[in-house]
Amino acid sequence: MSQSNLYVDIGHSAVKWRTHDPEVFSQSVDKFSEKSLPDNQSVWLSAVAHPQIVEAINTKFSNVEVVKPLSHFGSLIIAYKEPLELGSDRFLAMLGALKHFPDRNLLIIDVGSALTIDVVNDIGEHQGGLIMPGLEAIRGSFAKFATNSQNLNSLSLKSNTDEAWLSGTQAMFISSIKEQITGFETEQPEGIVTLTGGSVRSFISELPETVNYFDNLVLDGLESYSKSMG
Repeated sequence: MSQSNLYVDIGHSAVKWRTHDPEVFSQSVDKFSEKSLPDNQSVWLSAVAHPQIVEAINTKFSNVEVVKPLSHFGSLIIAYKEPLELGSDRFLAMLGALKHFPDRNLLIIDVGSALTIDVVNDIGEHQGGLIMPGLEAIRGSFAKFATNSQNLNSLSLKSNTDEAWLSGTQAMFISSIKEQITGFETEQPEGIVTLTGGSVRSFISELPETVNYFDNLVLDGLESYSKSMG
């Protein structure tokens, strides 16, 4: 029986995967088992953490390609002098955005355990990027108020400390994203903003309507990479 492609994205807090079918599956890293992945697959894998999960997948499958960032791939030229210092998730999210919007100025925002922001110009040159704490990290940053809650509330003023901390950190987080979008769209009025990440759906209504949401640009990039490699 011939093998089909399986695309796997191992992040800091979750493992996500899909085949040629657009449906994305996800498990938290503490509950993930390689047994959850479909059999008889050729695996294309991105991993920014959890080498033990990579090893388990390597043991289960005979054909696993762990993708590493390259200085030049297709039309994409990475700004980093040392490409391996760039996370494979950012590299592949850029490839995924280019798959959807070739020859356009792009702002790529990936909302996960960390918030990453990258800009690629219309000839594929990576202009650099930013890394910020994700919402959970922000909410755990001040011991007096620390919480691991990722719940989103209204941004109105609150009358108790717990809700004030949740809404205040949420306001700061969303404002950071909005600021990057506004700055990019001011400089590149014909540019495209792409947004991806597991928690995005819960606050996308707070962002400009010009934003293009994707379930997982890393998986899109893995698929694009695999097709380019034949």
